[in-house]
Amino acid sequence: MAPTAVDDPLLTAELVDVRTGETFTLAELAADGPVIVETMAIWCTNCKSQMNEVTAAHELADFHSVSIDVDPTEIDEDLVAYAAREGFDWPFVLADAELATLLRDRFGTAVLNPPGMPKFFIRTDGSVELLPLGDLLSADEIAAVIEG
Repeated sequence: MAPTAVDDPLLTAELVDVRTGETFTLAELAADGPVIVETMAIWCTNCKSQMNEVTAAHELADFHSVSIDVDPTEIDEDLVAYAAREGFDWPFVLADAELATLLRDRFGTAVLNPPGMPKFFIRTDGSVELLPLGDLLSADEIAAVIEG
C-alpha cells in the first residue's frame, strides 16, 4: 500500500526555498493544490526548457511548482540568481544528502540525473506519480496531467 501524505517521508521532509528562506513540505503544498516537482541543475539546458514549459502551463492550470537542485556542487546563491535571471518564481530547493536519498529510494537513480528531466506529480490526495523520464512535456501536456 502506498504511503499517505501524512506518513510519506518524501512529502513530509522539511524543504527550504532558497529564494525566500521559507520552510515548507510537499504535503503542505499538495493540500492546497496539485504539485509538479522537477529535479534539476543550473547547468542543465533540458531542465531550463522544461521549466519554461512549466511557466507557460501556469497560464493554463492552477498548480504549485517546486524545483529541486540535485547537483551537490551548486550553492544557494547561484540557485537564487538562476531562478531570478530566468524568471522562475516558484520554490527552489537544494537537495541535501537526505533528500537525494529519499528521491533515489522512491524513484531510482534516474531521478538524480537532471538531463533526463525527472519530474513527478503530487495529487491533492497525496498520491505521487513519476512522469515519463526523458520527455519534455509541453505546457498543454502539463496542464492535462494537472487536470486529469
